[in-house]
Amino acid sequence: MDDRLLDEVIACLPKERTQFCYFKDQYAVYLLKQYLGTTTHGDIHSIKQSKLKKLLDKPLVKDTLKNSRNGRLDVAQLESVWSMQTEHYVLTLGKWGHKKRYAWNQTSRPGANLVLQLNLSNEFDARFKAVAGCHLNRMTTSTHPKSRKRMATLAWARLDMDFNTGEILIEEIQSDLIRDLEYTYKRALSAGSDSEMRIYWSRNTVDRQKVAAYCQNMIAEQKKIWSEAMMAATLWFVQQELGFSKVYYHTFDTGKVMKKITGCAPPRSLYTDLPEKFCFEKTTQAPQFIANDAKAKRRLKAANNPEWFLLAS
Repeated sequence: MDDRLLDEVIACLPKERTQFCYFKDQYAVYLLKQYLGTTTHGDIHSIKQSKLKKLLDKPLVKDTLKNSRNGRLDVAQLESVWSMQTEHYVLTLGKWGHKKRYAWNQTSRPGANLVLQLNLSNEFDARFKAVAGCHLNRMTTSTHPKSRKRMATLAWARLDMDFNTGEILIEEIQSDLIRDLEYTYKRALSAGSDSEMRIYWSRNTVDRQKVAAYCQNMIAEQKKIWSEAMMAATLWFVQQELGFSKVYYHTFDTGKVMKKITGCAPPRSLYTDLPEKFCFEKTTQAPQFIANDAKAKRRLKAANNPEWFLLAS
């Protein structure tokens, strides 16, 4: 999207600290609440006939259904669903790309993307700094859109949008931190018998056993939930804060062509399992703002049977 429009969007959004709390399978509760807010068919039978039927099998939802009356599910019931194992994140915004660097930025059309960043609490960064002497963001490459406000960016989503067509496209969901924690953990385990090693992107020499323990704990806590939390935060943000009801997401093969990814491909599961989990449905209809862009249209023609994921409410 245009740089000036992107700046206007960022300027209109809340400036205060935005906390995002998430627990495993919370997305199912959110999607069901969205559905109930837009339909008159709140009975469980109707939900079972919809694309959201698999969400009813989530343990937290099943427990809620035990207390439903007259075979119906309502928003008030879902509002009370909570878990003691809740992660507390902080959301920040950033920018990525420029139309002059279209070939390099992995955007589907020339222009900039809005970046939604999912950041860990300061506690995680403080623990790492005590071990390694530097911030967590020092572990990851400086050429990717991590937050400049927070020191521990777990993941991000890149977004392109058009307010005229009412469409928004999730270009990518990615976590450099999980990848680099795993890399550092393997390095620490394979290091020699001496007790020290150098941390990635830092000149600090650190105790490999302490670094290995930290990385192991972080991977165990965040690896299974980060992509789910990032997608949930993205849907909440684009639907509740930006007001979009048509959310597109790349499929694996079409996304590689549209973003001109010729090297190492992203994890396939992020463009298959993740959108299917969130009840996206496949469509051959591209977002209008992509199909109408001259340069994006050329890439679209090069794609073999292009498909997209779409979540419409």
